[in-house]
Amino acid sequence: MPERYLGASLGKYRVESLAGSGGFAWVYRGFDPELEIPVALKVLKPQFAGDPTFEERFRREASTAAKLRHPNIVNIYAVGRDGDAVYFAMDYLPTGLADKLEASAFLPEEFVVRVGIDVARALGFAHREGVVHRDIKVDNILFDSHGNAVVADFGIARAVSGYVGQTGTNMVVGTPQYFAPEQARAKPLDGRADIYSLGVSLYRAVTGRLPFEGEDWYEIARQHVEEAPPAPRRFNPAISPAFEQLLLRCLAKHPDDRPATGEQLADELSAVLAAPNTAGARAVFLSPADTPTLVTPLARVRSSRGWKRVAPWSVVVLAMIATAVVLAIRPPGGVADTAPNDPASGAMLPGSEGTTPAPDSLRAGYAGAGDSARVGDSALAPVKAARPAARPPTTTGRLSVSAPSNARVSFNGQAVADGGWRNDSITPGEYVVGASIPASSGCSWATVEERVRVRAGGVHAVTLAPRPCGSIAINLLNVASGARYTVSSADGTVTLTGALPSDGPVVVPVGSYRVTAQQPLCASYTNENVVVAADRATSLTFRMICERD
Repeated sequence: MPERYLGASLGKYRVESLAGSGGFAWVYRGFDPELEIPVALKVLKPQFAGDPTFEERFRREASTAAKLRHPNIVNIYAVGRDGDAVYFAMDYLPTGLADKLEASAFLPEEFVVRVGIDVARALGFAHREGVVHRDIKVDNILFDSHGNAVVADFGIARAVSGYVGQTGTNMVVGTPQYFAPEQARAKPLDGRADIYSLGVSLYRAVTGRLPFEGEDWYEIARQHVEEAPPAPRRFNPAISPAFEQLLLRCLAKHPDDRPATGEQLADELSAVLAAPNTAGARAVFLSPADTPTLVTPLARVRSSRGWKRVAPWSVVVLAMIATAVVLAIRPPGGVADTAPNDPASGAMLPGSEGTTPAPDSLRAGYAGAGDSARVGDSALAPVKAARPAARPPTTTGRLSVSAPSNARVSFNGQAVADGGWRNDSITPGEYVVGASIPASSGCSWATVEERVRVRAGGVHAVTLAPRPCGSIAINLLNVASGARYTVSSADGTVTLTGALPSDGPVVVPVGSYRVTAQQPLCASYTNENVVVAADRATSLTFRMICERD
């Protein structure tokens, strides 16, 4: 169990607290006493640390990842073994993109684009060094103390995929919601698979949902291969057309149709950020001095708390509602030359019922941040402030399953992971999750299931605790008709009764038990402390005191 390392030392590092758990490793917050800094310690789970093949690949891939020195890639400080623990130490970055999406259904376009630029640059560098990540997702995009996006877990998915390929283990490697089509089809991968997964991550961040959702990993993988992703602006109309088109290119089915490199993607994202119709430069404000000014996108503010120092998006929207006015341009005669709103146009002023549509000349100025409107005979005409686009409704729920490290987790009867599982886009409904561990025949406690109802927008956490079994062999030497036994666990969760002599050992989950025996005309037999270990038989042989004896 993960608690085994708490308070211990791994090499020179002191283990302080458990920070997280994945399918193959536990992550702890640790401390480096020499550098006097916190570190993250990733420790292989025992079933993998004890496998020489996996351990060798893990150490080799971690060493390769440690050579990737880039400001947007997590630094790995050491790879080592301490007793039975195989670990590596890396930057401790407690906040990531997944945390921000826990707090907000979706994030502003400018923020998401800047994250994409950082990650794309990291990928471009790693790909030039011959390293493909294979598991880019929101959980692996973290933030440093200055707000820069930093990519974690380079090399881990490659180590796992190589191990699975060598052992023939039937296990999904990677995260199906972020699979590239070629990854879902088990084809050879290059850096463009990471470009696809980054596209999924940015799509998720800016729309509040994943492009493909399903009841199981196979259905999701099939959609990656066969179906076109929904247009992002369907879920968030505030997304600029340029960003939408770039996201859809990243999600192209064929690698040749995606941006070819991380550097190319970073350049294209930078162009989106610089474009005058990027979300953030789309309203005319009155300044405190009543001077009409064009509000430009928020500058990226660096601080020890990263992006939290930037004005919250909700505050910006409220300010727009409170103070925005449009410079409406009227032709001679005072009648505004109007044009219908075009939802597909990036040069559209979003309006609400009763709002005067913007004239063509203003539309042109509005589309280009640096353009000036033709004034002519026009007059200032205040217009009702546009309502912000409604937040896309949350249509899915989140489900996480915790289980022992050696447990196989199942979802609706299909194995999905070992040691724990999480899905951030579960269609609302009722499901059955389970966990099972290797056990001897007759051990019904080795498999547990729980029915869970997932609600839209809900976060559901399930803890499953399958238990290994041992057995108790009860041998009553002077057994007679009517003899019976009772086996009761110390925690009160197990009570079994039966006739003596029994057909065989009594199978029970590991733990402490109270065993009693009764027989007509005999004093009861009791043993208060029978300890049962996994896959072992505990034998009780005794003679009861009876009247006829």
